[in-house]
Amino acid sequence: MQVGLYATLRPVVGSPRVEVSLPQGATVADLLDELLRRWPALREHLLDERGALSRHVNLLVDGRGTRWLPEGTKTSLDGVERVDVFPAVAGG
Repeated sequence: MQVGLYATLRPVVGSPRVEVSLPQGATVADLLDELLRRWPALREHLLDERGALSRHVNLLVDGRGTRWLPEGTKTSLDGVERVDVFPAVAGG
């Protein structure tokens, strides 16, 4: 599956998109674990102090935010084509 990374995440991984292969039945949480395994520096950008997805990060599964999915980060990624990860940005 394609994972799009935006803003401050791009320099961490060195690309605006990465391809991630996960086993059948993998969840959003499994995807996060894989991203953090490959790029440990993403941890400070994606997770809060408890190790959960930060409320300042928007993670979209085929265009739908995980906060509004019935199972949140436990949502299965079977059949998903794209995930996009947007960190909080500031400025004006």
